[in-house]
Amino acid sequence: MVEEAAALASRLTHRLRKRGWTISIAESCTGGLIASILTDISGASVWFKQGWIVYSNNSKLRELGVEKSAFEKGDSGSVSHKVAVQMARGARYKSRSNVAIAVTGIAGPGGAGEGKEVGRVHVAVIAEDYFLVRRMDFGENDRLDNKRSFAAFALRLAIEAIDRVEEGEKKTSASLSKDPTEIVDAGKLISDNIDPSSEEWEGAISWGSEKKTVSQSLKRIDLASLTDWDE
Repeated sequence: MVEEAAALASRLTHRLRKRGWTISIAESCTGGLIASILTDISGASVWFKQGWIVYSNNSKLRELGVEKSAFEKGDSGSVSHKVAVQMARGARYKSRSNVAIAVTGIAGPGGAGEGKEVGRVHVAVIAEDYFLVRRMDFGENDRLDNKRSFAAFALRLAIEAIDRVEEGEKKTSASLSKDPTEIVDAGKLISDNIDPSSEEWEGAISWGSEKKTVSQSLKRIDLASLTDWDE
């Protein structure tokens, strides 16, 4: 698993270097493991911007602007798509990086709750205006094994997100070259329809130019669609 994570980190950093992008990490259950894996690579200061370990709900709210309502059981709870994507959005917004990864889950052996077993993780990746959120269940393994699995899963999802962005750019370019008079909205290449119970979310976010605090900005987003950042 250690070797797999290192290989995934190498593939991810290759994509970041290729595009001249930077990355930031917001971690809960992995406790800084993803940032550690990435910064084990020489030259990380070029593309690694910042990391947060936000283990408590209060720290997620205070440091990354996650809304208090997102932690309510009736809404989603702390281990959920909603919290993961808000963590990633706050990390990207505060760091001004091109890519942000956020992880929240249950490494075990305790912490399981109704409908959420040990070994569950939610990972969100935001690459520029595109977001991808996915849930995975790894089962009741050793705590360290789960943390390593979560980290590898997050790195793999980040690679996938960047590749999807690149594929979307190619489709946009191809459409424009066929008919220069037809403007193709890149956002239409990505679905904005979100089912709260689905295993995966993806969509697009537009970022306003007005300067606000993170909490102010996050509160102005419609979490039902995750599509508008009001100016």
